[in-house]
Amino acid sequence: MNNDISNSAFRMGMRVYLKMFCGLLMVGTLSACIGDKYQQQTDVIKGHVEMFYGHLQSHQVEQAMFENEQIELLALKNEERMLRNVGQMREGEKTQEWKIIKTAKETAAENWLALAQYFLVTQQYNKALGTYRRIIETYGGSPYQQYVNRAKMGMRDVEAVLDPGDLPVAPAR
Repeated sequence: MNNDISNSAFRMGMRVYLKMFCGLLMVGTLSACIGDKYQQQTDVIKGHVEMFYGHLQSHQVEQAMFENEQIELLALKNEERMLRNVGQMREGEKTQEWKIIKTAKETAAENWLALAQYFLVTQQYNKALGTYRRIIETYGGSPYQQYVNRAKMGMRDVEAVLDPGDLPVAPAR
């Protein structure tokens, strides 16, 4: 009988340890999933970038634009989710969320600049101007000022090509 009690206590102790182990495993898995969530979003952005440049290289401009719009959409969705849940998020989650948003927006802005350059190289000047305007209108905030400045310089370059009379001329000798 004493042996039965020992076995029963041992089994009950094992169940408690097993439950504790499973609980710790679940907590560890959940915290890893939070990190994985951001890595997954980064991987999604990378995938869209690869598709963007692949389409651009194949002269499939509409598909390239679609891929870049998907990156912007990811940033927008993350911003909306963050604003809805800001009071419920831990500081680390907020930081990670802002990193994804910033990465997505910067990536999209870079891609639009690349698209404008593509239009310039393929002598589609009006499309280049339109793309530069889009950057200026969309990314007018201070965190993205460098992209706006580059778009403004690009617009001046295109306008100079369209109206060569505005180019500085060296003085005659």
